Amino acid sequence: MSNRSKINKTKSFDSDELYNNCNSDPKLVTCSCGKTSFTIFNGRVRKARECACIDCYQHVIWAQSKDGPQVPPILSAGYWDNDIRVESGEENIMVILLRKDARAKRTVAKCCYSTLMIDHPGYKQLRFGLYENTCSIPWDNDSEPPSITRPPSDRIFMKDWNASRGKLPEFSGDPLRIDQRVGLPFHENVNRQSIDNPMGETCQSLFRRLPWFSLDVKEGFIPKDKNLWPNLKPVEPHAEAG
Repeated sequence: MSNRSKINKTKSFDSDELYNNCNSDPKLVTCSCGKTSFTIFNGRVRKARECACIDCYQHVIWAQSKDGPQVPPILSAGYWDNDIRVESGEENIMVILLRKDARAKRTVAKCCYSTLMIDHPGYKQLRFGLYENTCSIPWDNDSEPPSITRPPSDRIFMKDWNASRGKLPEFSGDPLRIDQRVGLPFHENVNRQSIDNPMGETCQSLFRRLPWFSLDVKEGFIPKDKNLWPNLKPVEPHAEAG
C-alpha cells in the first residue's frame, strides 16, 4: 500500500495531546533585536508543524537577505489563538505580501526583518501562525526546547521541497503524517471554533493600523544575488484584513 493510501486511511489525529507540556501562561514574543514585541494571551499552541511550502520559504529567504534571521531548510511553525496585544514597536511592523493577490499575509519587523504574525483566510480569524525560526518565542520551561514541548504534528507541502535548500532533517513524528500538500485529518480539539475569554485584539484588528507592501515576486523565484530581490511596493489593505 502506498503512503498516500495509508494516509487516506489514517484516523483523525488529536495533536492537542502532544502539547500537554506546553505552558498556557501568556507568552511575550519578540523580534530578534528586541525592539518589537507582543503578547499571546494563551501560551498553549493549538498545533505545530513543519512546512516546506515554497511561499513560506520564499518569504523567509527574502527577509534573510535583508539581514533577518537565518532559517533552516524546512520551517517549524506554530498556530496560536488569535488573541494578542502589541507591547512595543508597533511602528516597526509592516504587512508583507509576496504578490498583490496573495492570500497569506506575513508581518515583518523592519527594525531587524524578523517575521512575526502570519495570517491566511484558512485560519478563519481564530488562529495565526508564527515561525519558530524567525522570532523569539519563549520556551515552555527551563529545561526542554520547543522541539520537545511544541513538536510537529505533521510535515506538509513536501511537493515544494527542493534539495537546493540543503539537507532535509529527519521528521521526528509519525512518517504517515508527511504530506505532499496539506490535508491530513485532525481531531475537533485542534480545530476548535472559538477562543476562550479573549483578552486582547485579533491580528486582523492590528493589520488595519499597519502599512502594507507587496514584493511582487514571481512564484518560486529565489535569486542567488540578494540585490536582485524586487523592492517593496505600497499596496492597499485587502478587504479580508477587516
